[in-house]
Amino acid sequence: MDDVKKLSRKARAARTRAAIVRAATQEFRASGYHGTTMAAIAKRARVAVQTVYFVFHTKPALLTAAIDSAVMGEDDPAPPEQTSWWQEAMTTTDGREAIELFVTNVAEISTRSAVLDRVAVAAATTDPEIVDLIAHHESLRTQGFRTYIGTLVSRGLLRESLDPDEATDVLLTLAGADVFLNFTEGRGWTLQRYVTWTTEALCSLLLCSRTR
Repeated sequence: MDDVKKLSRKARAARTRAAIVRAATQEFRASGYHGTTMAAIAKRARVAVQTVYFVFHTKPALLTAAIDSAVMGEDDPAPPEQTSWWQEAMTTTDGREAIELFVTNVAEISTRSAVLDRVAVAAATTDPEIVDLIAHHESLRTQGFRTYIGTLVSRGLLRESLDPDEATDVLLTLAGADVFLNFTEGRGWTLQRYVTWTTEALCSLLLCSRTR
């Protein structure tokens, strides 16, 4: 308690916000969107329910924050495009290495975010705000994946007969939340098995033969 008192107001606010996001993430994963209440989030975060409303105002805003935190990570948050692994995957001239780096790290993100994506999709059937949330995150993901495919083209790694937009569709599908969850939760695959299979599949589908 003394350590908390020593924190600045800004630091205390950041800690409270992080605790609420963490609690919301756990509640959404356990109870789904409609089963999660602001009161349950407040109880798990050990704050007053009024605090949850003051910081985030609405449940859609909390789901947005939970997904953002899952994608960027909690300890050292950063958009994937600003991470060292992304830059390495975008610059290496080894085609297989480029694919493996991408799949490995996107899969790590999926371990945190895929269930929340599924929660959002289920909630979108009854909440228009969630529809906009999904569209926003999907737009960001599509832009990032399309940029990555563009670098495969510029490095001479993408199959010449493959249209970059089609390649982006393939990458978005195989490295997406649905396929990830279908394999890991639905079929019981380990994370490593999924990474190995997806890497092999994408190398075969996307790379020119000399770079596999």
